[in-house]
This record gives sequence, structure tokens and C-alpha cells, in this order.
Amino acid sequence: MTVNTRESVWSLLSDLFVDTTRTDEELRRLGVALKKTGFGADEVERILRREVAPVCGRWMTYPGAIGPWPQFDREGIEARIRAYVQRPWYKAPLFGAPLWLFPRVRREWSVVKGAMEDPE
Repeated sequence: MTVNTRESVWSLLSDLFVDTTRTDEELRRLGVALKKTGFGADEVERILRREVAPVCGRWMTYPGAIGPWPQFDREGIEARIRAYVQRPWYKAPLFGAPLWLFPRVRREWSVVKGAMEDPE
């Protein structure tokens, strides 16, 4: 997969961390969009846990401090995740709260993953 494809996955997954309520239909559309990237559901979940959640999840640990926001700036979030992923080996990873600390993200991910695994 190309770098642009992976960055598209980052951008799509960052939507799970914004302060917006989504319907199951919207989450299924997100799953379909992720499926079209060519990555499998298990690989996308790995990207979610290891690349996106450590960066985007930090904003969820301070609810109300930032205020509601409908989405991340695509270029900004991709740059932050890229910097995190490409950090030197000797730099410790960010303290990214594990995905299980965010019940809403876990529930939404289960809907998205189901849509990705649906054979249509």
C-alpha cells in the first residue's frame, strides 16, 4: 500500500476520536471507506491501536478542556501521526491510553469493523 493510502486510513480512523455522535449507518459507511483502501480489518485495527489511538486518544483524556470539535484537520493529524510513527527508535512511545479506556471508540470500532468484514 502507498503512503497516501495509509494516511487516508489515519484520517478516516481519526474520526472515531472526535467529539461527534455518529449513527450506526455513518459508522458502516466509514467501514466501507476503510475497506476500499485495500487494508484488511485486522490490519486497520492494528493501525488504530498502534498509530492513531496514541496520537488522537490524548485529546479524549481531557474532555471539556478543548471543547467540542467536529473533526481533526486532515493535514495536521496526518503530520502528527507520521511524526509519531517515524520517531527514532530510542524515543519512547506516547502514552496513548489503550483503546479499552474509550468505550465509545470501542463500540464504534466494532460497527466499523463489522462493515469491513461484511462480504456485501
